[in-house]
Amino acid sequence: MRFALSPNDRRVQDLVVALDRDDVPFAETWRAVGDAASQLGLLRPGYHLVRELAKAARVLRAARADTRRAMRRALMAVGSPYAYNLRRSARRLVDAYEHEVLVLEQHKKFRGEEVARGP
Repeated sequence: MRFALSPNDRRVQDLVVALDRDDVPFAETWRAVGDAASQLGLLRPGYHLVRELAKAARVLRAARADTRRAMRRALMAVGSPYAYNLRRSARRLVDAYEHEVLVLEQHKKFRGEEVARGP
């Protein structure tokens, strides 16, 4: 069994994103990605590659979930009679978005994409 794939191979990244779940160990994700890759005629990726890609995908999913949560809170604060609720919610939204951009910057070598700036 050969394990030789480039970390920049978009097909492996897509498989990891599609098959990885936060509640399963990295080894299970590695086995699922390896099986799917072999069915597609690709070489099976090594454990270390899948683990790094899965860690990056999990961190990005968590950052995006935080941004969505902050956005919901900000939208709910619009109807609040207290201005500080809206200001606090808006600040949380900005912080969550900045964190998401930071995560994208840190992991863009795995994604192979340019990070879009701005809302």
